[in-house]
Amino acid sequence: MAVYLPSTPRYLKVPLIILNVILWLLGLVLVIIGGIGVGFFSQFKEFREAAGVTDAIKSISVSVPAGVLSIGIFFMILTIAGCIVAYKEKMVGLVFYTVLMLVLLVVLIGIGGEALTYHNDDIEIEIKKNWIRISNSNESDEINKLESYFQCCCYDEEDYLLGHATICPKDINQVNLYNGTYCSDVIYTAINSKLYLVGSAGVAIGVIELVSLMFALFLIIRLYKTNAYK
Repeated sequence: MAVYLPSTPRYLKVPLIILNVILWLLGLVLVIIGGIGVGFFSQFKEFREAAGVTDAIKSISVSVPAGVLSIGIFFMILTIAGCIVAYKEKMVGLVFYTVLMLVLLVVLIGIGGEALTYHNDDIEIEIKKNWIRISNSNESDEINKLESYFQCCCYDEEDYLLGHATICPKDINQVNLYNGTYCSDVIYTAINSKLYLVGSAGVAIGVIELVSLMFALFLIIRLYKTNAYK
């Protein structure tokens, strides 16, 4: 290894590369979570169209999963670049890498903290209001599709008492399949679990990223002092 690391101690360069590999894997996790989120919320596409998209619904069903997916892809590209500039000891590249990682660190901590503590009563009220309204309209098939996907019947007890169990999925004997399983419980359990995954991944990445930033800064200082940068 001494042949490949003539001017930089391996305790700065090699750990930085290893940390970037770990961060790349965590970035891949973000991409997977974002992809799952996009697929999950795509089930609400017809519901959003029938309900009319509000900012609250659009945020949770479109912006959040797409944002996580985009950040994951960008993060994977950045960590690959980090490995390259660290290995080749490129001062300018390390500076750009450090600045971009610092910005991304702030974004990830914000997203992670928000996802872990996220709770928006406005969204629940908005979905419930439109769920009941669509159940009463000629577009009630969209509700039936969601109930089939989530394996539930009626949004909540109020929805059930309004007589909307008639549009719930039925078996061959025309008996409701999921009586007693309300969609609000199923949907928000699924949403909260995905937000928890995003938050946990964001916090984990943020901690490891902070350590990698320290190594990158020390490496920049070492290269500057030894004039070994290119």
